[in-house]
Amino acid sequence: MRIHWTWALSLPLWIACQNPEAEAEALIEAMQSDTSDLADATMQDTSGWRETYAVFEAAAESVESDSLWARYRLIAGDVQSQVPGGALFAIQTYLEVADSLRQRKEGALALFSVAVTFDEKLGDRSRAVQALSMLMDRYPGTQMAETARSYRDVLLFENDESLLDKIHSWQTNEEPQEP
Repeated sequence: MRIHWTWALSLPLWIACQNPEAEAEALIEAMQSDTSDLADATMQDTSGWRETYAVFEAAAESVESDSLWARYRLIAGDVQSQVPGGALFAIQTYLEVADSLRQRKEGALALFSVAVTFDEKLGDRSRAVQALSMLMDRYPGTQMAETARSYRDVLLFENDESLLDKIHSWQTNEEPQEP
């Protein structure tokens, strides 16, 4: 029974190694099924990040579809952002997607990823706001632009509660208008 189980698990991996796209999809599935603490924003063991990154890069180079290319490049950027010191490389990867797919939703997602990386990994809120503003300018009237506007407001006004507090203080400090 144990031999059959091992063979059953190794067959998909062997098949995946023959095809970069299949290998990337198998890796994505393995990453999704990992039940370890996903709340931690930085990988604890970064020893295999280069191999993981190489899998997604090879898959991106092997596909003809722009959507799949963007999927694998964005995930490669996510892998880079999880490695200490890799945030700027991740931002570069995201910007390549954003610049290559300006008219597609993947480009908007890439710009959003740039903003999140600047904010969460580098603590650079001003550049995060710039990336969000770029997203809103490139994709006006979209759901991503609205999400970017909300995130930008949170970054500019610290958090939702402080924004509400400021609005409340403005309202209470204003003199009533005389008719």
